[in-house]
Amino acid sequence: MGKFLVIGGTGVMGTAAIQAVRKVYGKDAKIIANWYGKEIPGFTIDDADHTIFGDINDQKCIDAIKAVDSDKFDTMFYATALGDVGTPISEATQEQIDKSNHLSYLPILNLEENLDIETIVAYSTFYVIRHQLATYGAMGYSKEAIEKWTVTPGKSRHICIRAGLFESSSSRGIKLLLRKAAKHPENLKDPLLKGYFENVSSKEGIKAFEEGIFKEEKEAYGDARTRQENLFEAHLELFQAKNPVFVNVCGKKIWHTDKPLLLKDYF
Repeated sequence: MGKFLVIGGTGVMGTAAIQAVRKVYGKDAKIIANWYGKEIPGFTIDDADHTIFGDINDQKCIDAIKAVDSDKFDTMFYATALGDVGTPISEATQEQIDKSNHLSYLPILNLEENLDIETIVAYSTFYVIRHQLATYGAMGYSKEAIEKWTVTPGKSRHICIRAGLFESSSSRGIKLLLRKAAKHPENLKDPLLKGYFENVSSKEGIKAFEEGIFKEEKEAYGDARTRQENLFEAHLELFQAKNPVFVNVCGKKIWHTDKPLLLKDYF
């Protein structure tokens, strides 16, 4: 049994969360899943009991979620984010950070305050590795905000799944922006990035860049190439663990930590 809310139910992490809930709690668990984008009439999210379309910053969307049953949930998974990427984290402007936080972080606080949620699970990444520092832009600050929130006592219990590079809207956005920048590699300020795109095609540069991330992750954390099944296993570990704080997953490796990654330690 149990009642679960998944914000961003069509994404990679939201899908993994829904699959894990069904695996652990079975068909009797009630799952309400939210999504937002170009509306598709009649669209439903696989394995969710109720699909709610709408912007989670819109009170009408929150009211629609409450109207399904009540405002009480055992666990909420906040698996949606949007922000400027493709530039160094250190160069993000306050305007870009505020824009990123608008969807990537602040709704977590609002939902915690206005719903009755026992546990909230949010998501982060290893944004302090060299490749991510060079490309994660304003999203880096939103992820840091989530990590600080994770270790701050609140109305709900806070947990964070921190994952290595996997195919997502953020990773695709970074590759798209780098592909555009690769047309003029002389304008790339970061020597790490510049080295990937000099005297090669943008396709070759992007591939080398991704391989560079995987290499750095493996050297730092012991494995790389995080896939859907690894994210699913990380959610299962979250359910099985006693008092988890950060559940880290990189490739097939899953481990626990209890401290946030702080950008001030890296620039």
